[in-house]
Amino acid sequence: MQKNFLQFDQSEWWILLIILASVGLTWFLYSIRNPAWNKNQNWILSAIRFLAIFFTLSLLLEPFINQTIVRTEKPIVAIAVDNSESVVARFTDSVAFKNQVQTLIEDLENEDIEVYSYNLGDFDSIRFDHPTTDLSLLQKKVGDAMEGRNWAATVLLSDGIFNNGSSPIYKKYPVPQFTIGLGDTIPPKDINISRVLYNRVSFKGNETPIRVEVTQNGFDGKEVTFNLTEKGEILSQQKVRLNSTVQELEFIVKSEEEGLRRIEVSTALQNDEFVPENNSSSIFMEVIDGRQKVLIVASAPHPDIKAIKSVLTSTDNYQVDTYLPSLDEKEPTDIYDVVIYHGAFAGRIRYQPKEQPGIWYILGNQSSLGQLNNTVPFINIRRRGSQTDNVTASFNQAFSKFSLPEDRGAFDDYPPISIPFGDYTLSGPTETLLFQRVGSIATQKPLFTFYDDGSQKGAILAGQNIWKWKLQESAINGNSDLFYNIVTKTVQYLSVKNDKQQFRFRSRGNNFSNLQSIFFESEVYNDIYERIYGNRISLTVTSADGESQDYEFIDSEFNSSFSVPSLAGGIYTYNASVRVGDKTFRDRGQFLVEEINREYLNLTADHNLLKNLSIRTGGEYTHYSEADQVINKIRTQGFKSIVRSSESYFPLIQSRWMLLIVLLLFSSEWLLRKYLGGY
Repeated sequence: MQKNFLQFDQSEWWILLIILASVGLTWFLYSIRNPAWNKNQNWILSAIRFLAIFFTLSLLLEPFINQTIVRTEKPIVAIAVDNSESVVARFTDSVAFKNQVQTLIEDLENEDIEVYSYNLGDFDSIRFDHPTTDLSLLQKKVGDAMEGRNWAATVLLSDGIFNNGSSPIYKKYPVPQFTIGLGDTIPPKDINISRVLYNRVSFKGNETPIRVEVTQNGFDGKEVTFNLTEKGEILSQQKVRLNSTVQELEFIVKSEEEGLRRIEVSTALQNDEFVPENNSSSIFMEVIDGRQKVLIVASAPHPDIKAIKSVLTSTDNYQVDTYLPSLDEKEPTDIYDVVIYHGAFAGRIRYQPKEQPGIWYILGNQSSLGQLNNTVPFINIRRRGSQTDNVTASFNQAFSKFSLPEDRGAFDDYPPISIPFGDYTLSGPTETLLFQRVGSIATQKPLFTFYDDGSQKGAILAGQNIWKWKLQESAINGNSDLFYNIVTKTVQYLSVKNDKQQFRFRSRGNNFSNLQSIFFESEVYNDIYERIYGNRISLTVTSADGESQDYEFIDSEFNSSFSVPSLAGGIYTYNASVRVGDKTFRDRGQFLVEEINREYLNLTADHNLLKNLSIRTGGEYTHYSEADQVINKIRTQGFKSIVRSSESYFPLIQSRWMLLIVLLLFSSEWLLRKYLGGY
C-alpha cells in the first residue's frame, strides 16, 4: 500500500503570495483592451499563463512529495545446507538423497512463508562437494543475511560433523533452529590414517621420526601393511596387527639431499572397507643444510678455543673446524660462513678465506695493532708503550644488532681480561656490545665491537682469556647461558650475508594448502640500490610433474604482492624474472601445497550436536528419513507476518515531469497566441 502527500517547506503565507503574484502578472498581461481574440479565448490564455507562473514560482518553495509505503512482510525461513563431502560419502544413492533435499526446499517454498537458501559456499545447486565444514561460519552467513528482516526460523540440514571453525552449539541464535540429521551415526567399517606427526623442517644428514596414528573399526585382529613411499619408491614398510581402535606406529627417514620432499603414508584398501580416501596421507618436509661452517684459526692452542668450540658444538647447527698453522700442515679448503682469528694479527697466522665470510678478531698479547688498524679502517688502537690493562665488561644498553637475555648480572661477576693499554678510536659503521670497565668505573672505550660496511661484517674483541667468563658464570649460576648467547649470537650475526640482489621474489611462506591462494612478494632495485616500481614481472610456476603455468604482473608502490589461484597438493618450483634497463634479473624458489581432505577423516554423523542445538534454541530435531515432517512443525509455530512502513521524500524540483509541465504550459500559451493572431 502506498500513500502520497504534497507538502511544502514554507508556510501558507508564501503560497498565498505566490497566488497573488501569479494573478497580478496574469492580469497585467491579459487586461489589455481590444485583443485579437474573444473573451472566452482570453480567459483560456489567462488560465494557462496563471498555471505556468504559479508552478514556476511554487518550485522556489521546494515542494516535495511525502511518500508513505506500507508493506506486509511474510515470515522468512532460512535453509542452511551443509553441502560438504562427508554428508554424501556414505550414501550409495547420493542422487536420490540430493533430490530429497531439493524436494524439501521446494515444499517449504510452497508454504505462506519466504524461503532463502544458503550453504557453505555459493549456493548454485545442491552439490555436496565442499572440502571442509564450518557450521559456525554457515550460521553467521545466515544471520548476516537475515539482519533487520522478519526472520522466523532456520532449518539446518547437516550431519553434525564440523572440521573447521568453532562449534555452532555455543553461538547465540535469535530464532529457533530446526535441524535435520543427515548422514549415518553408525561408524563405518574403515581403516583411517587419522594423523601424521613429523617435523616440517629437517636438517640434511639427520634422521627424522614420522609418527602415524591409525584408527580402525571392524578390522580387529587384522594384519595390515603400511608403506612409506616417496616418488613411487618404498622407503620403509611395517606390518601391524590391528588390536585396538587407535594405534600408533613410527617410521624413521633420513634426509640426505636439500630441498622439499613429499612422502606418502598408505595402506591397501581392505575387503568391505567403506571409505578408501582416508587410507593414505601425504606429508611435506623441507630439508635444509642449516649448519653454519665455522673455522677457528689460532697461532697456538688456547683455552678460549675450547670454550668457544664447546658452545658451538653443543647443537647440530654448527660445524666447527680448527686450524693451527704451527701444528697443521694442511690448510683448510672448505668455504666457511665465519672465521674466528684467535690471537689475531700475530706473525704466524697467514690464513686467507676462500670467500668473504664474517670475521671475528680476538686480540692477544702478540697481536700487531698496526696490522689491525690497516686491515679494519673503523677502529684505531694506539698503544701506550707495551703496557696492558686488566678490564671487566660493561654492557651497552643501546646495542641493537642482536638481543641478549634480560638477566645480564653475570657481566658484573666476569673476571677481568688483559687488553692493550692505549687510546681506542671508533669511526664509521660500528656498534659496541661491551665497554671497558676499569675497577668500578665504566668507560666509553670499546671492549667488544661490531662493524658492517655493507660488504663485510666483523667483530673485534680487544682481549683474550674469555674462557674465564664461562667458567666463572658456570660456577656461580650452575650454567653459562650468558656466555653461550654471546658466542652463538655473535656467530649468527656474522654468518648472515648482506643481500645485494637487485631483484628479490619470494613466496609468502613455504607451506600452503590446496584451499588457499599462493601469495608472492617482489622487490626491484636500480644500480644504486633504490627501490623502483612499475616493473613487468614474469612468473612461471611448475609442478613436480613438469606442468607449468605462466603469469605476469606489474608491481607498484602501493602493491608489490601477487597471488595465483589455489593449486593441487604437491611440490612446486617458481621462476621469476624482470627487466630493468638492458639487464634481466631472475629469482627462483620452491613451495609446498598440502592436500587437505578433512571430510574423510570422520564419517560418523553427530546427530546429538544437532539435537542439542535445537533444544537450546526452541526448535526441533528431525531425522532426514522424516524430513517432510519439518513443514508441519514449522506450521504449528504460527509465525506471523509483520507490517512495515517507510517514508520517503521526493523534491518536485528534481522531477522531469514537473519541468516538462511548466515548459508545455508556456509553449501552449505561445502557440495559441500566435494562432489567434497575437504577438
